[in-house]
Amino acid sequence: MDQKLKLFRQIILARNNLLAMTVLTIINIAAYFFDGNFAFPFSAFFPYAAIVFGDIFAVEFADPMIFYWGIGFSVITLTLFLVGYFLSKNRHGWLIVVTILYGLDLLFMTYIYFPDFDFSALLDYAFHFWVLYYLVIGVSATMKLKKLSMDVESDPFSVVEKPL
Repeated sequence: MDQKLKLFRQIILARNNLLAMTVLTIINIAAYFFDGNFAFPFSAFFPYAAIVFGDIFAVEFADPMIFYWGIGFSVITLTLFLVGYFLSKNRHGWLIVVTILYGLDLLFMTYIYFPDFDFSALLDYAFHFWVLYYLVIGVSATMKLKKLSMDVESDPFSVVEKPL
């Protein structure tokens, strides 16, 4: 039972990191709308960038629809993160979905930062890898937990837990 508890803790830790990252991303977006001069690095890049780029290009091309598209992409992404958080409590497959989505967020950030790499971006990368690490640990724990429960189902009368 100790192994199961450890796996559940890893899943909870991954989910908590996901929630913290999502909340801080929402705070970053709110700070942008209220002209705040700060941004938390422990956040997703794409939802924030979609709004900022939408705002910049809407002014540049004098088309407010571009800004609305940016808001739409941001809302969709944040909704997927939040839905993934809430549904991953019982359906651990959602943790895989948000891990892939956050990995794509990291690739998008790399694509944007790569041409003009600045050392201040290292903090963003450190926190992105931090969140991604815990999400991968959570996905790994869900796989091990699934395998562990399959082993128990195949031999329900065993007294000794089978190692992973």
